[in-house]
Amino acid sequence: MYDFKSMSVFVMVVEQGSMQAAAEKLQMTPSAVTQSLQKLEQQLQIKLLNRTTRKLSLTEAGEVFYQHVRQMQKNAENAVKCVEVLRSDPIGWLNISCPSGFMDSKLLDVLKEIIENHLGFSLNISFSDKNVDLIEEQVDIALRVGTGALHDTMIARHIYDVQFAILGQKDYLSKQKLPDSPEGLSTLDWIHFSPLAPSEIELYQQDKKIKVLPNYRIKTNSLLASRCLTMKGFGISLQPLVDLDHELHSKELVKLFPEWHLPSSPLYLVTLQRIQSEKVRIACEAITHYFQQLSAR
Repeated sequence: MYDFKSMSVFVMVVEQGSMQAAAEKLQMTPSAVTQSLQKLEQQLQIKLLNRTTRKLSLTEAGEVFYQHVRQMQKNAENAVKCVEVLRSDPIGWLNISCPSGFMDSKLLDVLKEIIENHLGFSLNISFSDKNVDLIEEQVDIALRVGTGALHDTMIARHIYDVQFAILGQKDYLSKQKLPDSPEGLSTLDWIHFSPLAPSEIELYQQDKKIKVLPNYRIKTNSLLASRCLTMKGFGISLQPLVDLDHELHSKELVKLFPEWHLPSSPLYLVTLQRIQSEKVRIACEAITHYFQQLSAR
């Protein structure tokens, strides 16, 4: 491995024209500068500088070496500037991973406002109910539900508690013989979506607790699909209540046994780094603010 610090010292000596001047610029002693150059020439096994008591001059090898090392320094300086721009300015692609249930969420209005206000960066939004590898997929921000979706390498911020309910479409329910108690919900058709399809569901009412055994007759591979199938009257399902105000207010979707409650699940905003680029910081703040407003309702 070559000594890049010695290369930088060499460039400074050439540009300053003397060991003394280079030492002052680098805040080194002249002897330390001399030793650094000697070490570099030993590594390269060739003389780079002709030294006299009055001046320094480059050898043929020194001239060639200087040109390449100076270009290397310029490239390094440009690399640092590019990173500083990414850190300080909202530019480039922002990769976000969300559960499919957010595909028709008002959260999208927040993301739309971000790119309208910051024309320098673009959004790549992936909707998936699988826990994608943030490093492999180069994800900047992910929304994850439940502590089981987190790993030690992640920086996770708890931003919301997702409330759940058992929902059915009004026309579907009007055709069914509805049970008198939650335990009887097993007589209805249930829609199965793996992360939200436990073999038994616990419901709470003050100090009471009961269990419901769903009868899954329809299976699907995404949360949004399970919601769409519920809206189409295929059966009932367990759904997060985020962004379902309109459907519930219009009674298109109906909560079954609303006096009984399901446990909430924490929603986390996840990144891989504590020190973030400006675009990630802006998006994180906007997403967090959106869920804070939901919690305050």
